[in-house]
Amino acid sequence: MATRRALHVLGTANFAGKAVNEIVEYLATSLDPNKFQIEACYLRCGEFTDRFRKIGIKSCCVDWSGAPSNPLGAAKFAARLLSGKYDLIHLHTGGRFLTRLIRLFSRAKIVRHVHGRASEDTGEIGLILNLPERDATVANSKIVAQACGDRNVTVIYPGVDVTEFFPDKVQRGTSTLGTACRLEPVKGLATLIDAISILAAHDPAIRLEIAGDGSLRSTLQERVDRLGISENVAFLGWRRDIASVLRSWSLFIQPSLDEGFAVSVLEAMASGLPVIASDAGGLRELVLDGKTGLLVPSGNPTILAEKIRVLLGDPGLMARMGEAGRLRAQEDFSLLQMVRETVDIYDRLFQPVKSK
Repeated sequence: MATRRALHVLGTANFAGKAVNEIVEYLATSLDPNKFQIEACYLRCGEFTDRFRKIGIKSCCVDWSGAPSNPLGAAKFAARLLSGKYDLIHLHTGGRFLTRLIRLFSRAKIVRHVHGRASEDTGEIGLILNLPERDATVANSKIVAQACGDRNVTVIYPGVDVTEFFPDKVQRGTSTLGTACRLEPVKGLATLIDAISILAAHDPAIRLEIAGDGSLRSTLQERVDRLGISENVAFLGWRRDIASVLRSWSLFIQPSLDEGFAVSVLEAMASGLPVIASDAGGLRELVLDGKTGLLVPSGNPTILAEKIRVLLGDPGLMARMGEAGRLRAQEDFSLLQMVRETVDIYDRLFQPVKSK
């Protein structure tokens, strides 16, 4: 069988797109190159373009909004389609205009990969997503699959390599909590900051570290200052050594209003950290309430603070939850499983159509 060329189209090569970029990176470095050659095309430029090139993944950036109002970017994307002669286009972003260009300038099969159902800006949930044309649909969780409006959608959970994380180094018995995410409204970080304010009134040693960046950075800092907890909260920015950062925490918090699938939570579980997460979206599929962590109502800082207090007061329970979380990450969310299920999708697209 001839080698098939697959182009993954991603929104951004910046660190904010780390989770999706790492999915593509692992596919590109794991698939049999005699069967599939994986390339990447970014709509917005950033550091992952250079990273991919350094490790041998062919990549480009067209610097395009994805809209017809930017004809130069659209022309660059069309030129990439024409020059690549791709068999498959795996879309992690893009709307109807981008899809029409693919149909116009390529005969490739289209895989639409849906990573969430909520607005980054508001947290508003789209119960049924109005997806553009595609030949196959992949969702990163069951809850996202339900929103795709496609009875043939396939759920493929992101995977994690547990060997990259070190549970034996987790700081048990400390009051240092952490979270890692984009600083956007849908992540619910205001609730977490309010919960820290409640806890700090009784435990001045409580500390929260926030790894990430985004549009709410200054707004969240102002909230911390206004609540008088600047000594308790630290903004770390994007961290490329997240495995090391996770080792310095005793508990991971994910207070999102909604999630498709939180890779940062999966990494925390792989590190042996117990997790407190919102009972929202794909987090219900990832965190086993009472076993690998606790689920709490989103947007309720009082309940969140109480659950944090309960776990910090029981290091033995935290250790058991951390161990269960790491085992779950290893057994249920492996990278090998993610690759195998993705290849199955690709292979099915090129199976001969059976005549009736």
